Amino acid sequence: MPRSVSVPEKTLEHWSSQYITYRFRSLAAQWWPASGEDIDVRWLPARPGKAVQLELKTTTVARPGVHDVIVDLGQLWEYRQRPLGRQPFYAFPRPDSAWEGKLTAAALAHGRAITEIGFARSGPGWWFADWMVVLTAAQVAAVLDKELAAHGSKRRKKPERLVRFDRSSSEPVWGNGTTAPSLVGWRDYWTILQSCGRSGWPQLIRLPVWLVQTGVPYSHSDLGALFREAATYSGATSQAGTDEPLVTLEPYADGTYQVTPTLADIVSVPEEDAIDDEDGSDQTSDYRQVAFLDARALQAKQNW
Repeated sequence: MPRSVSVPEKTLEHWSSQYITYRFRSLAAQWWPASGEDIDVRWLPARPGKAVQLELKTTTVARPGVHDVIVDLGQLWEYRQRPLGRQPFYAFPRPDSAWEGKLTAAALAHGRAITEIGFARSGPGWWFADWMVVLTAAQVAAVLDKELAAHGSKRRKKPERLVRFDRSSSEPVWGNGTTAPSLVGWRDYWTILQSCGRSGWPQLIRLPVWLVQTGVPYSHSDLGALFREAATYSGATSQAGTDEPLVTLEPYADGTYQVTPTLADIVSVPEEDAIDDEDGSDQTSDYRQVAFLDARALQAKQNW
């Protein structure tokens, strides 16, 4: 029997975009790439800031009170072949004890409107931002290391269980019993991004060409000062930096950031989008979005 999804991925995609828009207002921009398509800086505003990608996953109901997060090994393999800065984060729900199966049924049973769960007014623990969590693609790959190595290609429709959440157990089961990765809550994730992210996190840094030097490695701790100077300059100009020549800094394995060639010509040919089945049986679709945060958004921490 096919298993049903706890909450449709398209709904999670919509809620996440609402959250980003409300939190950052006009200082955030978003785009949804086609399956197989790499990020292109021509999509981004011509302003200093940073871009990150999110691959949104849902959970499927294995049985009442037991939820699995399924990832496609071909999709994950493809993501891991990209340079670090262009790899996505994986974001997915961590269902709580109120969820027997579908979120819709749980909300109705507790007198909640399912359409309100995208907003904080739905109440503590029901707002989607309270139960969404985030991992890097590298963390996901580490959990599924053996399975990913055995698959070894971008061939899709090879689903594998990343994690099982069982309400009868206090701890989730990762992969085939591997060590649990360090989850980051949805709201904490955006707060950390506003503080330049964590060392080793995927992100593309966009800065004025006059502010950085090609061939010079910048440490993670340098980013804060660079963003402050870029934000000050952009805020003082009438066009907010829209005519500013920009360069892209990408993270490297040694923890440094360096200017890279423009990504405008580094775009792979999109694959045909797979059809999303409501029963969760087709896990090959990309539910990936690009979020760009203006440098000025990186200066104000908000308790969202």
